[in-house]
Amino acid sequence: MSITYNPIAIRGVATEPVIEEVLFENNTINKSLVTFDDDVKAETIYTEASATATMQEFTCGVPTASGDLSSFDAIVTPTKVRFYTEFCPDKLRFSRYKRDMSPSAWNDFSNEFERLLIGGAYANQISLSAERNFWVGATSATLSSIAALTPGSANTSISAEEQLIAVSALGADGQFDGLITKVLYNDSRASGVAGLGERLKVVGTTITSANIKTEYDKVYEAIPSEVLENGEMPTMYAPYKHRQLIATYNNNVANFKDAFLVDGDTYTFNGVKIVFVPIPENVILCARKSHLFWVTDLLSDINEIKVDYIANNRRDWFLDAIMSIGAHVANQKFNVLYVG
Repeated sequence: MSITYNPIAIRGVATEPVIEEVLFENNTINKSLVTFDDDVKAETIYTEASATATMQEFTCGVPTASGDLSSFDAIVTPTKVRFYTEFCPDKLRFSRYKRDMSPSAWNDFSNEFERLLIGGAYANQISLSAERNFWVGATSATLSSIAALTPGSANTSISAEEQLIAVSALGADGQFDGLITKVLYNDSRASGVAGLGERLKVVGTTITSANIKTEYDKVYEAIPSEVLENGEMPTMYAPYKHRQLIATYNNNVANFKDAFLVDGDTYTFNGVKIVFVPIPENVILCARKSHLFWVTDLLSDINEIKVDYIANNRRDWFLDAIMSIGAHVANQKFNVLYVG
């Protein structure tokens, strides 16, 4: 990589500030939308437990055993990844960025450039890439496995819509399987064998401002009642576009106004919180935050970039960011996945 920049020789005063690229924020981290499990250097074990208790008639004699206790482990190993590029700062000598360069031909680096381009735009892109891959990343091997499944209407089958979304919207940089991919196909199951996740499947359609309430009703009705009645409330994870569709729906005076409630930046549907994340349009995941894990060695690695000369006898620089990242889904049978 080199610096793509066509500077104009400064003959007057350079306008302040530099107009920066418009970017989303990494709200998955900033707002702690999922559970973060750090200090995982190599691997970690997640254990799930369940039990069945059966009431039976009392007898003075030998009782008959009834009921089950079960537990299983899933091993999750975060994937180590990096962002790396190189550039020569010589072009900066002829631009606005020369203003804060120290005297001497040896000094050709700009603090303003470092703040705006490296610590600003480039660092933000790293953060957004990590978030996007956490949600929709998928390895080519997993995508092939999903494509090989036989679609069907039963909850124990993949839907044609899910297979299509895997082909068209999952993958990102292909380094590891992200959360949506894990919901569809993972080895975090009692059998330990990779396959279709036990998620609750909802087959939908293309979501618009006209039908968005109807489609959200489908998601809400698919939530197991015990999830709504006990402990932590689930969250609906929706694509960014739904914020606009909800606003358009609410602006129609003929629509039911108590469906989507908006209070500042807080959105709810029938009392269930909605948050917006980088997932494909026409996809909604409804799950408890405590069921969704961002697995990493050190969460702050996402904010650390090493910047230095490539070698002592060279004047070009490198940018290097290294982190580990993985996704895990627990209690699959209580999580709802809508795909239209």
